[in-house]
Amino acid sequence: MESKKEKEFNKYKARGNQNWRAMRALDPRVFNAYQQARYGWILKLAGDIRGQKVLDVGCGGGSLTYLLAKAGADVIGVEQEELGLQFARENLASVGDKSLRYAFVHASAYQLPFAAETFDTVVSCEVIEHLQEPEKMLSEVQRVLKRGGKFILTTPYRLTEFPHDENHIKEYFPGEIQNILEKHFKDVGVKSTHNMLWRSIYTSVRGFGNRPLGKWFLNACALWFGWNPFMNDYTELGKFDTFSTICAWGTK
Repeated sequence: MESKKEKEFNKYKARGNQNWRAMRALDPRVFNAYQQARYGWILKLAGDIRGQKVLDVGCGGGSLTYLLAKAGADVIGVEQEELGLQFARENLASVGDKSLRYAFVHASAYQLPFAAETFDTVVSCEVIEHLQEPEKMLSEVQRVLKRGGKFILTTPYRLTEFPHDENHIKEYFPGEIQNILEKHFKDVGVKSTHNMLWRSIYTSVRGFGNRPLGKWFLNACALWFGWNPFMNDYTELGKFDTFSTICAWGTK
């Protein structure tokens, strides 16, 4: 069966090296607490990865790859977009930390160029929503993951009938993500993160000439005081709690 044509991904051309700049910024006007929490949840769910072989599928500009390597893993970042891969290589080289163990590979998530059972952990941050054939990626992830290894992903929580972002093919409800992961993995878990109350403050509170004061305030809380509201763990949900990101995981 012929593969479906993927939608052109133009974020790197349109926004450049945005995620890396935001992650490394010391200015709350540039830092991005919302995006940083996506990485934070993946790292939290991954646990102690020191000495592990980790694969970052759809690594983009290398921000998560860097954090995984900084946590002590031996990381390979896979990216199909040439510009994203260029950013990733330049970004990690700019850190100048020779103790980090990482490499970048130009490849498709549908055809990972690694032997079966190579990686202890595989992660994928905000990728599955861009794919025409997500199960092809999941099948490949399952193949390269070691027995007992863990796969972790994040993806936007579906809020509308059609994708919120024009670059997305499909957005998911938590139950949809659980169902698709259970076809390929066991011990599947799904967690909703990024409470909509904080997201609303982050995106909507403005003042003084339409400046994004809510965003700057929450960025400052995360950057200067180590409190990121998007990392709040809602184990007991309130009646009106809604969320904007899904974290999910499964084991082989």
